[in-house]
Amino acid sequence: MRTTRRWLLASLAAVAVVAGCATTQPVDPKDASTSLVFGYFDAKDAPSSVDWVSIKRYGGEPAYYQLGTKDGLFWHVGVEPGSYQVEKFGGVKRVLIFGNDVEYNYGTRGRNETAVRIVAPGVYFMGAHRYVAHDGGLFAADKFEMQAAKSPSEKELLARLIAELEADKELRVYTRQIGLAKKRLAELSR
Repeated sequence: MRTTRRWLLASLAAVAVVAGCATTQPVDPKDASTSLVFGYFDAKDAPSSVDWVSIKRYGGEPAYYQLGTKDGLFWHVGVEPGSYQVEKFGGVKRVLIFGNDVEYNYGTRGRNETAVRIVAPGVYFMGAHRYVAHDGGLFAADKFEMQAAKSPSEKELLARLIAELEADKELRVYTRQIGLAKKRLAELSR
């Protein structure tokens, strides 16, 4: 009986999560006012993977975007004009001790290194950054900082992103964004 009840509760929780995701409005592939935003986090030294990244708009009415991720690369195909930066990111712990999800606050007091200002529709790079751990000691929480990384470059990441968008059945409908990314890649290749 207890196992059945646990299974039922777990199932209901999963349905609630899926229903919550279903309420998010999809990005209109034909909306010419939005931009493609992307960046990269090297988290190989972090206690968790980077499975999600959240950016926040500053000034005016706040807006939040949950970005797609794959192997450190993160992106969103429909970001409206405004000033944005990474607010949080997180993932699943590599070693399961005391829970399995980790959330990192990037640091949103003032501008951080990921800040971009979207004035006109286009492609915007939030940079490549590396997770650096700082031991907090025996009785203090560990700390971290994100440092600018020279590799991979914007060009390398943009080529990866184009391949991701074209390979995914649900993402390849964003032909305008793919075209903008290819145009930017050509500019970087000169």
